[in-house]
Amino acid sequence: LEADKVAFGALDKASQDHYGELVALDRSLGKLRQKLRDFGMAEKTLLVFNSDNGGLPGITPETVGGLRGFKGSVFEGGLRVPGIIEWPGVIQPRVTKYAACTMDLFPTVADVVGLPAEVMLKPVDGTSLKPLFAGETGERKKPIPFRFGTKAALTGQRYKLLTENIGKGDFQLYDLEADTQETKDIRKEQ
Repeated sequence: LEADKVAFGALDKASQDHYGELVALDRSLGKLRQKLRDFGMAEKTLLVFNSDNGGLPGITPETVGGLRGFKGSVFEGGLRVPGIIEWPGVIQPRVTKYAACTMDLFPTVADVVGLPAEVMLKPVDGTSLKPLFAGETGERKKPIPFRFGTKAALTGQRYKLLTENIGKGDFQLYDLEADTQETKDIRKEQ
């Protein structure tokens, strides 16, 4: 709606459109959450929201929180996105730095509903996030793989290995704790 863009009138058109879409999304999610409360279902409903990969270039203010890269890259600005898991009857609201991805959703739901391990096809991609619902669980054990065309990354809790062309075999290594903006390739030192 045009009304969703009004607060962003000082921005260029692409930025107005982008932030107007976020206002509309926020309103829609707010309506969904309110209906869950109205129907008395909110406490027992696991609600998951996440964006798709990466922020958009050319938007003001920028959309990647100062990270390197945008949608279509395998740098953190092209991979990290907002993610929210809400389950009012089970999860106390908080922010975590635990690395997670969409392939963790199936094992999480399977764990929540008690799906027996023997009925699952192996290997199971992802990791159940259910233990994280009760509190911090330490470092992620399984790295997160990502591939986009010839670009690929393998991200752990701390280190990330990436290539911008998997066929060339030229890799970069970053310490995401020490270098969140991926400015220093530590492959040779490590």
